[in-house]
Amino acid sequence: MKTGALIRCIGLCLLCLCLPCSAVATERILALSPHACEMLYAIGAGPDIVGAVDYCDYPEAARQLPRIGNYTGINLEAALMLKPTMAVISGTSTQQEQLKSLGIRVIRSAPQSVDAVLTDIRRLGSLTGHARQANALAANMQKRLDRLAKIKQGNPRRVFYEIWNDPLQTVGGTGFINDLLQRTGLKNVFASIRLETPRINIESVLHAAPDVIIIPSEHRDVAARKRFWKQWLGDDIRIIVVNPDLMHRPGPRIVDGMEVLQQALEEL
Repeated sequence: MKTGALIRCIGLCLLCLCLPCSAVATERILALSPHACEMLYAIGAGPDIVGAVDYCDYPEAARQLPRIGNYTGINLEAALMLKPTMAVISGTSTQQEQLKSLGIRVIRSAPQSVDAVLTDIRRLGSLTGHARQANALAANMQKRLDRLAKIKQGNPRRVFYEIWNDPLQTVGGTGFINDLLQRTGLKNVFASIRLETPRINIESVLHAAPDVIIIPSEHRDVAARKRFWKQWLGDDIRIIVVNPDLMHRPGPRIVDGMEVLQQALEEL
């Protein structure tokens, strides 16, 4: 080898040794919740995802990911075939310990507030080598949250949020959806219940006397639900229909959901 070529070769080798690991190798990530999947794509780690669970459907590219499970669990054999180095999960389970025992780094993301969503976005950015994009995303979301906070509210409207209709479930005083409602200038009529999604009865809703009913457009006959609430609460009851993907996933689109909700409130 000529001297010049040898020097160039040595130089390239030294450069590779000096580069941070994230520049020469990427993680192989399992996205084991829809909101984690959205976070990873939003911070630029989408190409690093090798497998996902059902309902990981945003952005469009996520629909093409190999499926290795759902909310009830994952297929460990199928997951291992993808040779993952990291898994982002939303809960704790025996499978979490199994993944760890197989040498897979397990990261838990289960934000219980809007601020915690931003914290998790920054944390995932740092852990996956996408800190710059994650920090920029979180900063942009914070600016939009600050703008929402400046919108003047009179007396907070009393809201009943219908998480599910059979059995009837609502939003309690814990979890990020309650926080989202409060930060949008609403008073959750069941915030005193220290559960995330408690079951209730119709008599409790009537006694709470909400001003606004929020109905997610998910797996239910929305028109029938509107008729139901008007029958019980009168034709004057205000009803807002929301996209559950924007409201129920503690990910990067949560501020979109808050802005849409705020706009709907202004139009009532």
